[in-house]
Amino acid sequence: MCGAVLVWEPARVLVRILVRLSGGWWAHRERTLRARGPLRRLHAAVHKLYLEEFGGYISLLTMFAGPPVFPHKPIGVFIAPGAVIGRGVTVYQQVTIGKNDIETSPRFGSPTIGDGVYIGAGAKIIGAVTVGAGARVGAGAVVVRDVPAGATVVAGPVRVLERRDEPAAGD
Repeated sequence: MCGAVLVWEPARVLVRILVRLSGGWWAHRERTLRARGPLRRLHAAVHKLYLEEFGGYISLLTMFAGPPVFPHKPIGVFIAPGAVIGRGVTVYQQVTIGKNDIETSPRFGSPTIGDGVYIGAGAKIIGAVTVGAGARVGAGAVVVRDVPAGATVVAGPVRVLERRDEPAAGD
């Protein structure tokens, strides 16, 4: 035995069951946004507890055009209020899509992510930047400037490797 201790936490189990019975994270989020009064507060608490289970935070004030894809669940994923996320966006673990709160900054605000964007593990997209449709943000990249549609950017420092006019089939 490895000596690990299994802790039974009924509240966490209940939260996972509630989210699954709601049809998954996306469906539960949509129900939370439609709920009113005390029911909304209850749904919001379940939403928060579910994301905390994975060490993540996705604001209910984030605007999604459609459900995102989390290949490894939203582990360590942070998406700030005011961010706009397009359809079919793939987000890997430990990604930050964060707001720049420095009012004097030219990039004050939250990011806009286009349709079909791929965001690799550990990538950070900060401030009022736009990541164009079909772009690919490599693992560990720090994006503080706009990324053209169809471009691929990588870490250290971010640079454009290629630019496609149309996303490739299957993207």
